[in-house]
Amino acid sequence: AALLLDARATSERAAGELTSIARAFASLLAVPLARRPAPRTATFRAEDLVGSDPAFRGAVDAARRAARCRLPVLIHGETGTGKEGLAHLVHEAGKRAAGPFRAVNCAALPDTLVEAELFGAVRGAYTGAVRDFPGLFRLADGGTLLLDEVGELSATAQAKLLRVLEQAAVRPLGGADEIPVDVRVVAASHVDLGGRVRRGRFRADLYYRLAVLRVDAPPLRERLGDLPALVRHLLDRLARENDVPRTRPSDRTLGRLARHDWPGNVRELRAVLARAAVRADGRVLRPAHLDLESSPPYPTEPERAAAPATLEQRMIAEALDAAGGNLAAAARRIGWTRQKLRRRARALGLHPADAPDQLPSPSSSSTFQ
Repeated sequence: AALLLDARATSERAAGELTSIARAFASLLAVPLARRPAPRTATFRAEDLVGSDPAFRGAVDAARRAARCRLPVLIHGETGTGKEGLAHLVHEAGKRAAGPFRAVNCAALPDTLVEAELFGAVRGAYTGAVRDFPGLFRLADGGTLLLDEVGELSATAQAKLLRVLEQAAVRPLGGADEIPVDVRVVAASHVDLGGRVRRGRFRADLYYRLAVLRVDAPPLRERLGDLPALVRHLLDRLARENDVPRTRPSDRTLGRLARHDWPGNVRELRAVLARAAVRADGRVLRPAHLDLESSPPYPTEPERAAAPATLEQRMIAEALDAAGGNLAAAARRIGWTRQKLRRRARALGLHPADAPDQLPSPSSSSTFQ
């Protein structure tokens, strides 16, 4: 599926705001789209784990060792380092290879739908539940379930996930009975979950349940010796699966790529190569075809923690402003309950009350700068 938003941004700041809106909107659309079958071109192959760097081979070997048993695995690594590929390897190198492999991005699931998506829901359990949905744990029964970005789950969702892992059974939303499941859980995170435990942002008991075995995916900047092989592999795959013109990099191109910091790691490299291959006017990929400046840096964990939730703050403040400060009316505009609106606003430091003058407006509050 594809989402196209067309807008004319008059400034760099406006473009950044539009990007935030697009990502939030795409996250909402990802929930129903996640139930669609994955395209066949996304099939994992072991040969896609390209590289001879000792740190990378150590991660691959650790994933293969983990595949021999049924213990939970935590894969840690920066965004774009290939954590899902390592999770596929854990699945396909083990005894569950004949079973299903399911993956879910926990960061894309709204709090209101986490329980239904993971554990299932019966018809009528919530508005829009027109039929029973088994949930990803039951869909992965006999196989492996990847919980990507597991650190983004809310405290409530963490508690429910812990119970499922301990009981090996799920209770669908709106259901009365628990249903046994046999699932190998692989969790992945680009943030340090141990650090989040120390800061009280992730349950210690869930962390120890998930991180029985650990695999660390090294960033691309720490294994630049693998860059030539990675570049050729990715260009071949782009040509094979996306009808991108087949090209080969020049030595100068490889040198230019080696000087880049790669904050987005292999995922960023693939995007850069795709753009360059389309621009290339021949079979040789030259430095002039590269567009490295359009690759924005990914925020670090301290930057993510310090950054205000601008989009949600503005949504709440603007809804209250349009409703004249009436919490119930503002909640209806957003599609939330009055209680959730008050809770989220307070969590974001807005401290709403029934009186409209006690909530800062979007134009006057420094939190929106």
